[in-house]
Amino acid sequence: MENGEQKIFVWCDFSEGMDDAILHGIMVASTLRKELCLFHLLDHRLHESVEIAEARLRGTTSKIAAFLTTLEVRYLIKDQEIIKSLSDLSELYECLALVAHKKSATYLLTVLQYAAFPFLFVSAKTNLEQIYRQIIVPVGYMKKSKDLALWASYLGRHNNALISLFLSDEGWSDDQKTAKNNLFSIQRFYAKFMFPVQIIESHTATWKLQKATLLHALSLKFAMVIIASSSKTTFLDSLLGLTEEKVILKSEDLSVMCVNSHRDFYTFCS
Repeated sequence: MENGEQKIFVWCDFSEGMDDAILHGIMVASTLRKELCLFHLLDHRLHESVEIAEARLRGTTSKIAAFLTTLEVRYLIKDQEIIKSLSDLSELYECLALVAHKKSATYLLTVLQYAAFPFLFVSAKTNLEQIYRQIIVPVGYMKKSKDLALWASYLGRHNNALISLFLSDEGWSDDQKTAKNNLFSIQRFYAKFMFPVQIIESHTATWKLQKATLLHALSLKFAMVIIASSSKTTFLDSLLGLTEEKVILKSEDLSVMCVNSHRDFYTFCS
């Protein structure tokens, strides 16, 4: 299956919630006009058979293809360590993003640091179109703000989504100048396109911007939040509920995209 077509992968572990993740994967892949690939990693603890896993995924892909003739649907099964699989997904199979149910977040967040693509955690069963028409992006002094905004632009361009840039407030410090510069760069980039954009003054410092962004998104009911994820979590982060896992846990039916803070990710090819 090695080819040059970019794909939206879906984490398929045959657990409860997998079908919901597939629906979100279909939504994102269709919107971005990319291929969809159902991905399963064999679990030797369960003594899984390649043949059985293949039969299940083949059946699912056939059903999707029968209803969505314009969407290219594939499946991929790997029998190797997950870190090697993440490398292969990006380097061999042109993975643009991995969609997974939030029930898999605890496990997948531990390996996000090895991925050159974001993980999209989902749970909603309905109103999927509305979710991906409102994208919330925190913008602070962190360098990764621009990467989060870049991914948001993909859905903005192809789904005419409203992108809300949630700006931090660092007072009169140099960090505020950096945050403003990040915002200016994002706005200049967005000016090349036609999707709607709004700036929201958060009155919140960068170190707790992620939590404030979530609270704002929850007030909208249907939305997608894009946040940077770090493999190193401090005790204070955990105490204050600022970890990515806690954001996902409290996100209700919002979709939450986590972008690796330590690696450049593969960019969208239109």
